[in-house]
Amino acid sequence: MPYPQRLPIVNSDDGTWGNILVQYLQLQHYNDGTNNPINGMHQNITITAGTTASGTQPLQFTSGPLITTPAAGSVEFLTDRLYFTQTTSTTRKVLAAFDDSSGATGDTYYRDSGGNFVRLGIGSGNQVLSVASGLPSWQQAIFAVATTTGTTYTINTTNTVVIADATSNNVTVTLPTASTVTGYRYYVKRKDSSTTYTVSVARSGSDTIDGATSQTLEIQYTSMTVVSDGSNWYII
Repeated sequence: MPYPQRLPIVNSDDGTWGNILVQYLQLQHYNDGTNNPINGMHQNITITAGTTASGTQPLQFTSGPLITTPAAGSVEFLTDRLYFTQTTSTTRKVLAAFDDSSGATGDTYYRDSGGNFVRLGIGSGNQVLSVASGLPSWQQAIFAVATTTGTTYTINTTNTVVIADATSNNVTVTLPTASTVTGYRYYVKRKDSSTTYTVSVARSGSDTIDGATSQTLEIQYTSMTVVSDGSNWYII
């Protein structure tokens, strides 16, 4: 006969206590009726839904120290990280998680130097994913053109082409430090016809440009393309 799906009631259920209790325990526990070490272990776990009230969450871990030797299949929680240990090589892995209260569609995530999961917001149109100072970042994929008539102009990572006008004064265009923009390519072009003034492309710090501290564009419509190898600049 079926028994109630509950624990026995004190001062009630006379003669059926054992049957009700066995049925209750066997709902999610092993019992093969023999003296077997697996008996009493969970055969499955079903967690009921919580509510909106505090303290009714279906599952909650308490932060504690990690076991000294990782054990395959174990789940552990310490401070802000949840761990799972895989069977292969018995390696403990950090489960990646992100804050779903912020961000936007298209965001990506990466691991920072502290092992944290960090959000990188979606880039803008015409940008490509690049690396700056060892971290992913969005950069312009198309030529970004800047024009200067001043005496000095410093290129930044958002400029690709600089058009210099030395009609009324010498113009010096300074490159970024080569080590911060490995693989970047920049274009400098002179637009004026002045024979009095020049356009110079200068290094930053101790970098060199084809072995020199600077290079000069002396004739109208001449241009220079330089690329960084991570240490210095080279004209190509």
